Amino acid sequence: MQYITINDYLLLPIFLFIVYILAAYYRNKYYPIKHPLRKYFFPAFTVKIVGAIFIGIIYQYYYKGGDTLNYWDHTVTINSSLHDSFNTWFKLITASADPYDTDVFPYTAKMYWYTSPPEYIIASIGAFIGLFTLTTYLPTSIIYAAISFIGIWKMFVVFTKLYPRLEKQMAISFLFIPSVFFWGSGFLKDTLTLSCIGWLVHYFYLIFYENKKIVSNTFKAFFFLYIVFIVKSYIVMAFLPAALLWGMGLLSYKIKDTKWIIVSRYMLYGISLVGLLVVGGRMQTQVFGEYNVESLAYKSTVTRDYLLRVSQEQDGSSYSLGDIDPTLAGMIQKAPAAINVTLFRPYFWESRKPIVLISAVESLAFLLFTIAAILKNNPLRVVLRILGDETLQFCLIFTLVFAFAVGISTNNFGSLSRYKIPCMPFYLAFLFILFNPPKVELISRKQFQKKKGSTAQTVG
Repeated sequence: MQYITINDYLLLPIFLFIVYILAAYYRNKYYPIKHPLRKYFFPAFTVKIVGAIFIGIIYQYYYKGGDTLNYWDHTVTINSSLHDSFNTWFKLITASADPYDTDVFPYTAKMYWYTSPPEYIIASIGAFIGLFTLTTYLPTSIIYAAISFIGIWKMFVVFTKLYPRLEKQMAISFLFIPSVFFWGSGFLKDTLTLSCIGWLVHYFYLIFYENKKIVSNTFKAFFFLYIVFIVKSYIVMAFLPAALLWGMGLLSYKIKDTKWIIVSRYMLYGISLVGLLVVGGRMQTQVFGEYNVESLAYKSTVTRDYLLRVSQEQDGSSYSLGDIDPTLAGMIQKAPAAINVTLFRPYFWESRKPIVLISAVESLAFLLFTIAAILKNNPLRVVLRILGDETLQFCLIFTLVFAFAVGISTNNFGSLSRYKIPCMPFYLAFLFILFNPPKVELISRKQFQKKKGSTAQTVG
């Protein structure tokens, strides 16, 4: 089916002009000419927009179908209801009506995902944007990408504040990893979740480090956390514990008595971890229900086997971690292999398609950089640096937990290249921080806090 039509190509230049005008306004307002981050804005914004366009073109003309076009099919169906009535459209876009309601049934009967929030939310967002783009795929995609870019940019800014000497390295990590700006820009769930993670990092930084508008920023953080939970709940399970520990570590810099900094930090780590276990246990019983550990293990095995079978039937780029016992113990045994496949595979000899070959080049670069970072520090110093820097801990914990989750449940390199993108910027940032001389950034943070404290006393 042809989802990208001549109307897309006719309207695309117009909407490109509009999004670039708005992007220029945003850049000029918040990053004036002498601002050090200004030079990264438009290159990063451009690769995001290009990624959104190419995703659509590849799925339309190369794959001739796929998730993004399936979402778009739902979007078109939703907006076709405007010919009926605005009330019907509103019921559909909010999924507030029973699928068998006489008003909406002619449309819900065409939408497989109407009762599946993780997928349907993408179609609903597309339908809203489509009001302004005459429901054309490419213009809607670039607006979707442009909006999502703000979250990624916010995350980049946070890390440049924490590590000002590593400005270029953080730009590469968060803005210019090829697989991330490609798969994280299209009309897909991955684009939305990656942007929300960026906003979460931004608000965690404001809450725990800068202590700005704690109440309002906490509500905003919960909003983006909820969106991620709706779309891909396993990301929350990987991100939240690591982020809370990171936030508590940043909060410990508020303690002026240096001899208590280390003690208080690890006390806060312990308190937050206990709290997570208690809250997590209650949520598991009262909310998640089916998402207990054994059930998750079983579900990941079923998903893995399905993707492997489909990949083999379609001559895809499959991989196997061997037989996996669908229990917690069985999954833990496969953790090293799962993490390895996410971060460092496919290898060159496993690349059967051009897109997988590109992923193999990127994976090799990550592997070589990992080895270089470890050799430069030696294993003992690596451990000491991680223990002494809460941001390194955050990046590593999130990366390992997330890499394990997607690596063990995917079994297809094509799908894996999409699923793994939330952790790749954090892992590359981790390597860049590790590769550079220790303690400089940490010392500057302490000095910043002291200066901030003395300034407050002066003003008071």
